[in-house]
Amino acid sequence: MSLNSNNPTDSLECFRSLEEAIKQPDKVYKLDLHLKKLNNFPEAIFEFTNLKELNLTNNSISHIPPQIASLKHLQKLELSGNNISELPKELSELKELKTLIVSWNNLEEIPSFIGDMQAVEWLGLNHNDIRTLAPEIGNLDNLRVLVLSDNELRELPDSICNLKNICKIRISNNLLTYFPENIGNLTTLRKLEAHENNIVELPESIGKLVNLEKLRIYKNLLETLPDSIGNLKKLEKLLVYENDITHLPETIGGLTALEELDLSNNELSDIPNSIHNLKALDNLDLSKNKFTLEEIDNIGKLVPNARVVF
Repeated sequence: MSLNSNNPTDSLECFRSLEEAIKQPDKVYKLDLHLKKLNNFPEAIFEFTNLKELNLTNNSISHIPPQIASLKHLQKLELSGNNISELPKELSELKELKTLIVSWNNLEEIPSFIGDMQAVEWLGLNHNDIRTLAPEIGNLDNLRVLVLSDNELRELPDSICNLKNICKIRISNNLLTYFPENIGNLTTLRKLEAHENNIVELPESIGKLVNLEKLRIYKNLLETLPDSIGNLKKLEKLLVYENDITHLPETIGGLTALEELDLSNNELSDIPNSIHNLKALDNLDLSKNKFTLEEIDNIGKLVPNARVVF
């Protein structure tokens, strides 16, 4: 999924040298200074008042100056792979900013002013040390992609369920134990990646994610799946391996669009007969469970057209 298709800035010249850009500041719309061994945010950038896209990834920048607010037309800001530990409030003055990527830094929190950045559609914050998310993140009505994987999050604010245009959430490799009860409000969600956490159960409201196509929930502490799981009529991929699942609900047969189901490394000894309804299923991984030979034979008959691994 791309947020940049039909982007009018795609055809603009991209400057890759600060020295060259300074020669014609009014013509600088895109500036790419990644891997330039920068220790500081170059102040000369603030002369480029028409700047729309700025890439400063993989440098050694530790501070974003407040003058960032002067870049009124900035739409895309990439700061991954630096040493940034704090986001300045002045970022909230960038009313045209659609993409903000600050991955692979030293952030510990996402402050409340994030809720004022109403234009943001893509927010990339993976590989930081983020422990808390301000509830104001739920105010981002235009947010489509939220990437929070590889942080230190123990919970998500309930307000995250207000993201009415969200399409993709990545929160893998955190310390989460549960989802907010109203996660089902995110009816535009197509991809949810929450693997490698400590999640013990999924709320029943997850069955309201009617547009969900991919659910990665492997390497958690689940013992079962909620009955409502069968309502996910568009779900194509369900990866639940390396949990503690002992049984599945009969409603699993409602996943009529499902193509891949990975239940390996669990505690299953039987599978509901309703899996016979999974006509689109191509791959079913049931390895490293507790099936008897009789059950293995029965499962093979229930899904004769799927590739089954025991």
